[in-house]
Amino acid sequence: MLWVVYMKKVFFALIFSCYFINICVANDDLKRYRDECLSIINKPEIKVEYTLGRLKYDFEKDRAYINKERKRSDIYVKSEYDDELDVDGLTSVRNGFEVELDTKQIGVSKGYKCVYPEKVKVFLGYYTPKIYIANDLPKDSCRYNLALRHEKTHMQIYIEALLDFLPELKKYTYKAVDDIGVKIVKPGENPQNLAEEFYNDYIAYLNKIVNKWQKEVLIEQQKLDKPENYMIESRICSEIDGLEE
Repeated sequence: MLWVVYMKKVFFALIFSCYFINICVANDDLKRYRDECLSIINKPEIKVEYTLGRLKYDFEKDRAYINKERKRSDIYVKSEYDDELDVDGLTSVRNGFEVELDTKQIGVSKGYKCVYPEKVKVFLGYYTPKIYIANDLPKDSCRYNLALRHEKTHMQIYIEALLDFLPELKKYTYKAVDDIGVKIVKPGENPQNLAEEFYNDYIAYLNKIVNKWQKEVLIEQQKLDKPENYMIESRICSEIDGLEE
């Protein structure tokens, strides 16, 4: 009985050994075909493009609209002072992040095919940036000028954050090309669905760094919108208006 149990253990051990050996052999084969492919193809053309958008101003919206949109914006943080805050302006931007790939295929040894990116284009930027100033503020009044300066500071934070981030985005795009590499298709398999697989790989890879950057930008914007800052700005204008009377 013990001998039978022992033989069963040996049998299953041999099965698992063969299973893992086959996997290792298959992985070695794929690596060989990948290496062969990489020795033939050129590095993909890489472009990292951006836009800051065309900033527009809107002086027609009332205070109720601006306060409602403020609470819907990404940089809004609810605070205990919400009922006391009646902001005079708002900066609105829409983020854009896109990846475009041109993939090609080439034959390698023993009927295998290699699918690889020929061009990688990454785009990051702002669409339709707009500054709103409440329509009840008299032009060139203290509150009007202060609101305009406040919102322009928001916009400047967006611009500088994007320009500062571009070298890092470019670095990670080159890194993505090296880490994702190429894909090998076995004889008889259809390579058509690999274009979408490549796209998903690049999106997943670059989304991590872009999402991290976007969170950091929001934190910087929220620092400017602390309730304490609004109250300080309000006091500044109250003092100036008092002096002018």
